[in-house]
Amino acid sequence: MTRRNARILRIVATLTCLAAVPAAAFAECCIVQDNGFGTATLPPLTTGATCLYLGTMEISDGLPVGSTIQISASIGYFFNVIESPGGALGGTESTWDGLCSMQMTGTGALLGFNRSLSFPLNGFPNNVFAWAPRTPFAPVQTAAAQVYQLFGQMVGVGDPDFDLLRVTGGNNFGLPSPGQIQLVSTGGGWAVSGYFDLTHRIDFVGSPGGALAGMSGSTTRQRRFEICPENAVAVEGASWSHLKALYR
Repeated sequence: MTRRNARILRIVATLTCLAAVPAAAFAECCIVQDNGFGTATLPPLTTGATCLYLGTMEISDGLPVGSTIQISASIGYFFNVIESPGGALGGTESTWDGLCSMQMTGTGALLGFNRSLSFPLNGFPNNVFAWAPRTPFAPVQTAAAQVYQLFGQMVGVGDPDFDLLRVTGGNNFGLPSPGQIQLVSTGGGWAVSGYFDLTHRIDFVGSPGGALAGMSGSTTRQRRFEICPENAVAVEGASWSHLKALYR
């Protein structure tokens, strides 16, 4: 066997291994069915906890000086998803309902404040994602994404700490929130990954008698929310790096 033939065989073996990686790696996080058109419906239509956008938020405005409420947050459990042609990025636009969950931890004067709570993101068309065009049936489909509009609140429910807790985000509210989505074929479905750099505003009013009594404020931040980053692949980049290494 010539040295050139040996190199070719090594290249083929490398590409074969790269092609096999996604199916092996996507055993856990956000696998969805094909929608019959060579792609998946977005956002992922599932009740599973594996298809959540995870990120952080913060409340600082209206709290005692030097105090914050740090928030580990999730956005997901999408339902009533309707994806249709059009939207701000010229591909498709999805309206949806979902759930925002928060684990809150106080700092400074609020040290010891800990809350877990959830509230709905619903009410057509309060919540809208936009997607750039993607190529049906391609094994890897990567497209720009945008939170066009996001809205949800907890108000007047007798909560011990919040008379009002509201989250607003997205480009349509003047809060730019670009992102990306990627679908990778697993052979029988699609592994979903992606992110939004979500610019959002949290408005709150504390409940009388609670830890936040007499407090209120509005805090605006941009934070990255990711869904299954471990699913993401860069096939061309990875393949090229391996190929170059073979010739060194």
